[in-house]
Amino acid sequence: MCVERAVSALYLEDSDKVAQVEFLAHTDFIAKVSGLDPLKRPEEALSKTYKQLDLDMIWFTYDPLHPWNLAERKGDRFVARADSWSRAFPSTWRETFSVRSIDEVLEFDPFEVWEIPSLNELTMHFQEVHSMVQSVYKSQLVPGGTYLTCFMWLVMMFGLRWAVKAAYYDPKRFKKLLDKFGELSLLQAKAWARTDIKAFISHDDICGTQGPFFPPSWMRRYLFPWYRRLWSELRAKGIVVLFCTDGDMTCIVDDVAEAGADGFIIEECCDLKRIAEKYGNEKVIVGGVDIGVLTYGTVEDVVNEVKRCLKDAGAYPGYFINVSGSIPDNVPLENLEAYFQATSKYRRRPFRR
Repeated sequence: MCVERAVSALYLEDSDKVAQVEFLAHTDFIAKVSGLDPLKRPEEALSKTYKQLDLDMIWFTYDPLHPWNLAERKGDRFVARADSWSRAFPSTWRETFSVRSIDEVLEFDPFEVWEIPSLNELTMHFQEVHSMVQSVYKSQLVPGGTYLTCFMWLVMMFGLRWAVKAAYYDPKRFKKLLDKFGELSLLQAKAWARTDIKAFISHDDICGTQGPFFPPSWMRRYLFPWYRRLWSELRAKGIVVLFCTDGDMTCIVDDVAEAGADGFIIEECCDLKRIAEKYGNEKVIVGGVDIGVLTYGTVEDVVNEVKRCLKDAGAYPGYFINVSGSIPDNVPLENLEAYFQATSKYRRRPFRR
């Protein structure tokens, strides 16, 4: 039922419950729900947990060409984030960005440093990886996806500070650089479009908590045209495109919609109510639950946060309730249990407005 519910939400069709997707990494909670040791059997434990929680889709992106591989060769430092993040699913944090000048950024050419696979090679590889992950998470829909839609290539390669500096220092040269990565992403979009995925997560961090890193006019000139080209490849094959960025994208959500996104994955700093009222009947909307409430609030606060999001967006057919970002180890277990109890209780589809 979970896969069918996810597909119904993606296609804006009513179902028995509001759909739900989570990026769950909480070691103790996964152990408790699954009855397995996630330190020894992480994927099996997580898959069983998602099934027990009746979740409908998983968060998934995959990038075979990754800027951090080049950074490691250059000697940049990386550390594993465990501690408060996740003992079972530790992530990597990049400590240094050994960039010496803006010219070094602007003169970079990804086609000179990487051996780029052919379209057929990428297609077969993406299909193989996706099929493998779907075989693990049998009860959930596994989308395709990229963490590096366009601007994110530069953030991961050079760091946000250097990428933004280069964009403002020499817009013409920066456009040429961005276009090179756009061509690389276009190749990958064409490959994903030839697989059997039903949805695609397109991640690009272009906002902070105060809004976009660049004026919307700059984005309309340099960035959004690439989004339109990339997403049109996927949408032409009936694949639902979900755009994701950190931060507050409220003021550019219209531009993202115009570029062709079928839905938005939003954080708690976005105006969920405003976005849902405008796009709830024509776009997929994912997110809105404040991880800060789960981490620092009371059980009552957590329940009220679930009610708030469902009140603002739960009546719309394409809404997925979701905790913004991820759910790491430092969320109190009592609060996390309260969150999933509340979503189980309250995400029964309300009457349409």
